[in-house]
Amino acid sequence: MNFPQNPWQQGGHPQSGTPSGGFPQQQLGGYQPYSQNPFSAPPVPVHEMAVPQRPATVETAFWIAVVLPLLVTVLNVVSYLVLQGWVQDSIGGGSEDVTAEVTSAVNGVMMVFFVIVTIFYLILTGLWITFGFKLRAGRNWARVTLTIFAAFWAMSSTGTLASGGMATGLSDTEALPGSYYALSYVQGGLGVVGTVAFVVLVFTAKSNAYFDASNRQY
Repeated sequence: MNFPQNPWQQGGHPQSGTPSGGFPQQQLGGYQPYSQNPFSAPPVPVHEMAVPQRPATVETAFWIAVVLPLLVTVLNVVSYLVLQGWVQDSIGGGSEDVTAEVTSAVNGVMMVFFVIVTIFYLILTGLWITFGFKLRAGRNWARVTLTIFAAFWAMSSTGTLASGGMATGLSDTEALPGSYYALSYVQGGLGVVGTVAFVVLVFTAKSNAYFDASNRQY
């Protein structure tokens, strides 16, 4: 009598490599059907997962936002020292009693004004540096905020240059020392050139692409 061939190997496994459930046995390293969840989210494209490369235009604008306010603040301190020395020399020709009283009063007023202006400059410098780091990280809102700051700074610097030109037309007895005017021109020039360069750099094509790519990640 002929019996059908035993489909089971000696170890209890089918010879054909087919499990008892009737599905073909999956080979190691092969494609696994139905292994992915059909309800899972699609994978994120590689170009969106990668951190966008920061262009040189944004990097340069960042350093302008950090260095320029600090430099202008230092020049403001130097201008104050020059002006204070000029005031003391100008009122030094009177009597000793009057000179001491006037010098003390003038120095007090100048010191108060200098402290207020310096605090204002330091606050603006802190904001420029803080927003500059956000700008460097690709935050578009920081770019917009610093652009507004740059516009006001450019107008103020233009006014400083114009007022310095009018002041040089005064008579020698009314004019301030030449070093003070030179410092004012340097501050105004740095303000105009620096802010214009900053705005141009952050709105170039490469900068726009960097901010667009960065915003898609947040």
